Amino acid sequence: MTKRVIKQKIKLSLVVLTSIFVIAGCGDEDEILPNPIPVVEDPKVAYDLLWNKDIGDGIGESLLKLVPSYGYDKLFIADTNGEVSARNVNNGEVIWQVNVKEKISAGVTVANRMAVVATREGEIVALNVEDGSELWRSQLSSEIISPPAVGDGVVVANTVDGKIIAVDAETGTSKWFYDRNLPPLTLRGTSSPVIALGAAIAGFANGKVGVFVIENGRLAWERQVTAPSGRSDLQRLVDVDAQPIVFGSTLYVSSFNGNLLALEVRSGEPLWSRELSSFQDMSIDNQTLLVTHDNGYVSSLNRNNGSLLWTQKALFLRQTTSPVPYEGHIVVGDMGGFLHMLDKSTGKLIGQINVNNHLNISDCYDSEVNCRLHNYEAYGIASQPIVMNDLLIVQTRNGHLIAYKNRKPE
Repeated sequence: MTKRVIKQKIKLSLVVLTSIFVIAGCGDEDEILPNPIPVVEDPKVAYDLLWNKDIGDGIGESLLKLVPSYGYDKLFIADTNGEVSARNVNNGEVIWQVNVKEKISAGVTVANRMAVVATREGEIVALNVEDGSELWRSQLSSEIISPPAVGDGVVVANTVDGKIIAVDAETGTSKWFYDRNLPPLTLRGTSSPVIALGAAIAGFANGKVGVFVIENGRLAWERQVTAPSGRSDLQRLVDVDAQPIVFGSTLYVSSFNGNLLALEVRSGEPLWSRELSSFQDMSIDNQTLLVTHDNGYVSSLNRNNGSLLWTQKALFLRQTTSPVPYEGHIVVGDMGGFLHMLDKSTGKLIGQINVNNHLNISDCYDSEVNCRLHNYEAYGIASQPIVMNDLLIVQTRNGHLIAYKNRKPE
């Protein structure tokens, strides 16, 4: 049976561990399949459904980063069809809705009383958070597929042609850019920049992280997170696609096929390093750093020294989302439309929800291999669940937005 060859701009869904796995048809000896849906033997947590809204087309099987954002007492949503809306977080009802007239590829970032999205044509569009009116739009060099950062008077974007570009947050006029040559082969993704301590910080496809002075774009320092190795371009993939995290004076950054580093943010001096391959954004929960591996495992590490606290392996190859702490436990989504709740101390599975049950969609992930491998765009969780007040908000690949609330013990 003909095998799928993974080509340039590899789909992250088919890239796992530290090598390239080939997904073959039924009966092939080298067939590698996602783990089945794990069974939660002793559930400890449960959620109540508050509301469910159809918000548009959804991202389907694409790897676009369309993530809801909360700010100014509103929930902001973007859809690939160009729709941006502000909604009431308590019931999901629309407050305002506009169409930016272009296909949206990243967002929403909310700050400075703006809701910012990026388009497939390389535009940044800034909208007024109160009524959705357009404040400005700025044409950059190429497509933007990770949410821009907003702060310190600028909007900073990481474009797919290897540039970090800053524009004025009030007018959208260009302020500075930094150009980085791309390797011959890269993952289909870019790191979302972060603005902190007077700097813009971003990862690159060459395995480096750079820190730029926010006023003028001068490179303050850069560090190799993972050095390319191996003979082929596939083996040398080391993209930094996860958004760096700044916590206090420490910068945390991870790469595909390589390492997770903690660095002193002002100097770039390494504090600790751990071999761990990831392209998903990380989360911090008090003294722990939560990471999703490229193969779907979820780990908790001591953020001060990098020591491993636990790893949950039941979600192998299930397209596990970034983890998020919520109501005393950890939540991740997966390709089948399931939310999995993990004990924060041990990583043990303590709860589970099939989101599809609330969408009138029949789940097929218990049965046919073809369904499991090829129809995830109709079922999966699109991005990291987000926490707003005491609610957990989930966006699905087929364009639904769902709000849950942790059920308190009676």
